[in-house]
Amino acid sequence: MRFYPLFLLLLSGLLGACSKTAAPVQLDFVGAAGLTSGNATVGSNDTLTTRAYARGNDNQLTRLRITVTYEPGLNPILYPVPISSFDPNAAPGPQTIVYLDSLITPLLDASSNPPRGGEHLFINRFSARATSGTELWQYTVSDNAGGSATRAYRLTVRKADSAAVFHSYSLSLRPRATANSGTASRVFLSLGTGLLLPKYSVLSKQFQADLWPNQRLVDLVCMVGSNGLTLEAPAHIRPRTEQWPNPRVTRLRRTSVSADDFDKALTVNDFSSAFNGGQLFANSLDSLTTGALNKNQVVAFKTTEGKAGLLLVSDAVLGTSPVLTCRVKVQK
Repeated sequence: MRFYPLFLLLLSGLLGACSKTAAPVQLDFVGAAGLTSGNATVGSNDTLTTRAYARGNDNQLTRLRITVTYEPGLNPILYPVPISSFDPNAAPGPQTIVYLDSLITPLLDASSNPPRGGEHLFINRFSARATSGTELWQYTVSDNAGGSATRAYRLTVRKADSAAVFHSYSLSLRPRATANSGTASRVFLSLGTGLLLPKYSVLSKQFQADLWPNQRLVDLVCMVGSNGLTLEAPAHIRPRTEQWPNPRVTRLRRTSVSADDFDKALTVNDFSSAFNGGQLFANSLDSLTTGALNKNQVVAFKTTEGKAGLLLVSDAVLGTSPVLTCRVKVQK
């Protein structure tokens, strides 16, 4: 979460000129090229950015909450055989997650004529869903007197569905280094759905219980260290029990599968064979971490439920903006 006082000064004047009335709390999405500020059709796993700007006209801003409702739910559909027997009413129902729930400290002197309750700019960089459907993003900002404002937009993803027994998708994981310590934040991945979550969607100092459902989705954590980018099961990072009850156990194996072999793997048996024929990673007797990953490396995995899959590292870029680009195939 970053603040830009000069940007807030310009933004305050621009949005203030467009407002006919001054509600106790104002919330707007910044509209500009490259930003998501309204309803749109996007690609699966597209990386998107929203800038949400809030003003407390009467009382100090205190809280920002973001929820996302996925319809149908995030899980891919496993079609029956024959597919003509599929009942559309059996599709997953809507699924809502708390993406962010955080106390905020607004800037009180960011502009020449600041509002009494301060200003807050939240920059949200996120990934769209990996399956066909919609996602409704709802942002709510509150002040210390109970006033609030809400804005929302709906994103639509159209992805060719498949009767295959596995779910496939591509994604980019970006664990970023923090300015203060040089240590990296973590990115959290749900293998079965293709959903990516930032740290604040999984761990919170204020509203941890709201995030427990999100934790139950997480199969892998992407981290960057001195030796490179790694993937680890939640159980491997050993979070405190009160913060993360029952972390998921995802088993990982090093394989000799090539990128061409990854493309040819089309059955659950292919995934399971790669896992059973794989080996533990170095210094990983519990099989819950990969160590540093390299381009074109293929990792076999099994989720807590025993679902098998393969992950191909398309690229691994280090530096100040590390990125792990992957292709995933996982049993539905």
